[in-house]
Amino acid sequence: MRAGSISHCFAAAASMLAILAAPLSATAGEGGVFILDKEHTSVRFSYEHLGMSWQSGSFRDVIGRLAFDPERPEMSELNVTIKVATVTTGVAAYDRVLSATNDYLDATAYPDITFTSSAVSVTSAKTANVTGDLTINGVSRPVTLAVVWNFLGEHPLAKVNPLYQGVSAAGFSARTQILRSEWGISRGIPLLSDEIRISIEAELHRLN
Repeated sequence: MRAGSISHCFAAAASMLAILAAPLSATAGEGGVFILDKEHTSVRFSYEHLGMSWQSGSFRDVIGRLAFDPERPEMSELNVTIKVATVTTGVAAYDRVLSATNDYLDATAYPDITFTSSAVSVTSAKTANVTGDLTINGVSRPVTLAVVWNFLGEHPLAKVNPLYQGVSAAGFSARTQILRSEWGISRGIPLLSDEIRISIEAELHRLN
């Protein structure tokens, strides 16, 4: 993978977070404050490499908090933090380039990528557009995520694993794309595409 993909990662991370802010048609009593299940949350980014293929990477450490009222999903609030130093592409040397140079991500000066939601627009019983500010390398710009609500209720493992008894869970998927140059990350363009595609899969647990 090439260094230019880093910007892809950022956007991806922030995007994924937005997904959490769209619980669209839950049952009364299931709302509250949810936190990301880090072991079952994936924020992936992909970019075009030399016009030959789309390569990808992800972040291993994503922290998020979602507050919402299922009867008023448009009032949901989401805050997500992604640790830049945990970017992974499968190539250790490239990971170091992405996270430790000011050409891409600078984990020393800007250790976190963040996403803070500002608006949720419900588009159907299972979908919503979540808009918020994505901050990468200290630069904040608006991003809109297309979110699908997959699940809300008692954790599916509650009946077979005592560890999940009494756990209320939620699940979302989200997609978006950004231009990394808008965050000042332009090295390698056009050999490495300006366009970054972001894919987020997230599971959350409600705080009791």
